[in-house]
Amino acid sequence: MKNFTRLILLIFTTTVMMSCDPVTDCIVNTRPHLPHTDFVDGREGVYYEDFIRAEIRNEPRDRDYWYYFTVTGLPAGMDYEFVGQDLYIFGTPQSPGRYSIEVYLEVEPQYLVFDDDDGPLEDGDSLCSYTDERFFSLQIQ
Repeated sequence: MKNFTRLILLIFTTTVMMSCDPVTDCIVNTRPHLPHTDFVDGREGVYYEDFIRAEIRNEPRDRDYWYYFTVTGLPAGMDYEFVGQDLYIFGTPQSPGRYSIEVYLEVEPQYLVFDDDDGPLEDGDSLCSYTDERFFSLQIQ
């Protein structure tokens, strides 16, 4: 009987530890992440292009997500676009200055997992958060 109880306890513990639930996901800190760098300096009236790459920390399959970026604060004459995990800013800045550019990132799984059990040990994706936000600096001379 003692060995049977140990076996049941081992199976339960293994199931709980391997499940993707909000509590363990946040302990592991699985979430989208924008890099802590700034854009390279540019010059007024000269074409500019730079990019950043987002990732999902502690997620080996971070390419299996859709990445959506929203950018505000770009200098006049500049725009942005994103492809996969990469956010590109580009254009010909029309005014010198130091710009604070806000980048908001939201991700969602490409392949949705349907879960019939919305209980505390749900087996959906493994993210603690689906968004990240950061301010980047851009100097235009």
